[in-house]
Amino acid sequence: MATKKLLDLKYNEMWKAWNSTNEEDDDYSSPLFKRDLVLSWKQLNVTVVRKIPKLFGSSEVVTKQILNNVSGNVECGTLLGIMGPSGSGKTTLMATISHRTKGNFNGELLLNGRSVSEDVMIKISGFVAQEDISFVQLTVLEQLKLMAKLKMDRTTSDKVIKDRIDYLAAHLGLNKIINSRLCFLSGGERKKVALAVQLINDPPILFCDEITTGLDSYSAAHIVNTLRRVAHSGKIVICTIHQPASGLFDQFQEVILLTNGRLAYQGSVSLVNNFFQKYGYICPATYNKADFIVSVLNSDGVLDRNNVNNMCELSSNVAQMDIKFNSFNKDVQSEYGHHLQAEKLGWITQVLLLLYISIICFMRNYKEKLLEFGTLIFLGIINASPYANLQFDTKAVQNWQGFWLCLTINTVFQFSYSAIATHQIKFSVVHREVSNKVYSLSAYYVSEIIILYIWVFIKTVLFCMVVFWIVGVNWVYMQLLVFMIISFASVSYGSLLSAYFSRVEEAVVFSTVYEYLALPLSGAYLSFRSLPKVLYSLRYLSLFFLGCETVSSLFWERIKSLPCTDVANCLDNGKAVLNNYGFVSSDLYFDITILLTFCLLANILGYFGVLKRMKKQPAY
Repeated sequence: MATKKLLDLKYNEMWKAWNSTNEEDDDYSSPLFKRDLVLSWKQLNVTVVRKIPKLFGSSEVVTKQILNNVSGNVECGTLLGIMGPSGSGKTTLMATISHRTKGNFNGELLLNGRSVSEDVMIKISGFVAQEDISFVQLTVLEQLKLMAKLKMDRTTSDKVIKDRIDYLAAHLGLNKIINSRLCFLSGGERKKVALAVQLINDPPILFCDEITTGLDSYSAAHIVNTLRRVAHSGKIVICTIHQPASGLFDQFQEVILLTNGRLAYQGSVSLVNNFFQKYGYICPATYNKADFIVSVLNSDGVLDRNNVNNMCELSSNVAQMDIKFNSFNKDVQSEYGHHLQAEKLGWITQVLLLLYISIICFMRNYKEKLLEFGTLIFLGIINASPYANLQFDTKAVQNWQGFWLCLTINTVFQFSYSAIATHQIKFSVVHREVSNKVYSLSAYYVSEIIILYIWVFIKTVLFCMVVFWIVGVNWVYMQLLVFMIISFASVSYGSLLSAYFSRVEEAVVFSTVYEYLALPLSGAYLSFRSLPKVLYSLRYLSLFFLGCETVSSLFWERIKSLPCTDVANCLDNGKAVLNNYGFVSSDLYFDITILLTFCLLANILGYFGVLKRMKKQPAY
């Protein structure tokens, strides 16, 4: 009788990942590193205050405590899991001990027994957020190269960067997707990329917020086993986990259990069952241990709530916490300055690198840009068609002036609204990376303004060429330059609104109010001579007026005479036309100076607007 062949799971990658017997792995029981880092937190309390607006009366202030007297310790070489029911404070604890929160917290956060600042913690650690946010037009390889150059020491050679990327790609299973764009990846694949980004500079502390959520069981096991190897190399690895698959929970060496913002347990995963057995809870042999624990912590039964409360009281005992803290910190070396020696890229290099990335993203987003450009040209043709082949006589004066006024007003509208979402599109990415000191906000802002102005330059030149050709304008370079300045001012105005308003809808509402006030002062709808002096002086606050007066002055100043066909209503030269509309040709360069000054001030104020928004906590 033939002997049946059985599949030997010993060499199956799934078996390796779940049981940590990969041949590349070392024996976890005998770490090969020196204990040089212990992260501790003592009696952390985090409270959030929210204001609920009311239709009538003052807003209602609601206070909620997210973390209540939570303490813990973790040393290098440990893979620590933070687990608990939804809303138990897992992500808040992770963000607090990693110094990624903008709000204040009560308690102590210590590294090697000494208080650690936000700046030091961010330099010494990586954070894989629950929501992956990245520049989605980049490939995996480009994203890793970008982050390597921004996060690693600036003296690092290209060969070292390549070797590091190859190593991470091999160990995280990224080789098959290394040349794929991030926007085409699945959620699980993007999480692997996010993990690789945080490991690129080999940080001694790594935080991962629900790193296995959304992954299939194999991918989750592979990721956790990778994190265990990272921890065993001498790192501190802390992960929040939300009811991991059966068997995956045991891959963690230690676990913190939270419920309603309180600490129920911290210790070895292998001792969790013994801890719960003291309170009469025995996990069935065929039941998922993690599910069982969460169900107990989340139970509404009176007895269960009393037992969980007793667990929390025991874990929050001050004397017990001090004993644990002293046992963790007694032998650890006190210095960790060698982890802070990496020097980041200079400001100009950051600008050039971010500009290069912006150009790549811009080019790969060509469909959207072509649609934007096509819309602009289409509207230009619609705007210019009624004025095609205009003649030079007094009958055509109104048509010529109508053409210049309509063209200028539409240019202000089109270019300002095209930029009104400039900073909303990438804000979540930039907010997180600037907060994590990956690059400076000013470097990013300058690179974005440069690429924005380059695109405006290209659009304006082609737009003007098409419109001037249809109408038959005998144009000069100065007219093209003036329209360029008007376009830059309009884009700067839209970018300014984008910087101060977090939602496009809010920016549009504000812009509508401004336009209602500024448009009548353009010179197209009322005579300036009839305006009171106060309103007349406000015309310089209107982009429409500055554009219309500049364009009109430049065009009509060159017209020395016009054939007069109507003696009773004769505007026989360009200066007469300007006087009729209330424009002053001698103010041409003054208007240009105001427009250029507006561009400069709008971009400076826009920077401070984005900086103000950066003070809020980024998405974690």
